Amino acid sequence: MPFIRPAIAALSFLAATAAIAAPTAQVFDRVAKPESVDAQWRPALCALLSTSCNAGELGLYRPRGSAEGEYVVLSVKPLAMARVQRNADGSWRLQRLHDFSAYQGTPSKLGGGREAQRSLAPALYPLADGRWAVAVQSAFSDMYSGGGASFVVADFVPIDGDPAGARAAYEDIPFWCSQMIRACFSEKEYKTSPHCHDETAGSLRIAYADAARPGAAYGWSFSWTESEWPANKPRSARRASTMRFTAADTSAVPFCGGPQ
Repeated sequence: MPFIRPAIAALSFLAATAAIAAPTAQVFDRVAKPESVDAQWRPALCALLSTSCNAGELGLYRPRGSAEGEYVVLSVKPLAMARVQRNADGSWRLQRLHDFSAYQGTPSKLGGGREAQRSLAPALYPLADGRWAVAVQSAFSDMYSGGGASFVVADFVPIDGDPAGARAAYEDIPFWCSQMIRACFSEKEYKTSPHCHDETAGSLRIAYADAARPGAAYGWSFSWTESEWPANKPRSARRASTMRFTAADTSAVPFCGGPQ
């Protein structure tokens, strides 16, 4: 299973800063040492999800601002998000399960028709008052000699209703990318160059607008921030740019060059 960096950095912008309440995502923070909560958390929580659960592909999270004992489990197999409660006696109780194993969606155009590795981002995204979506991530990887790249797109799928027939509110949105291309090929270059790779990294930002009328959908505005650190240049040469785009047209998003 290739490593996929959690998109926490891409979610940090979601904290509300206005004086009045505004739509914002519910962010889940990964529990750094889940064994300190329960040494047997993996098999215990797998048993709550399904008989086909892969315990090695679970992540344990805490919803920001949640009460004591409240957790979220993200699973790759099954592709699911579960709200669970850690009881005083040490047992776990399943509060709610959202299973997206049957979600089909549309094959990613940005992925070039490749088979993707799917996972769920650690957050819920606001669609309207009381309605939320989960980001179903599709990850694609390229390997180079001395480098590599990862590309992640997301479908924002409502959590209410049947996932098998669910339609994404927004589909095939560039979510995160990272690319590293080797630029040093000799021992001398490795010793003298301040930076032996061309590095690029990009991430999604989302801004939310209040509904135009009660019960209507929130407005979503997408922007993309991408940074470049050229080879043979010091860290001070690293530069970043931000651009806005729409869900209907992602063609202008640089996306670290895209899967090759």
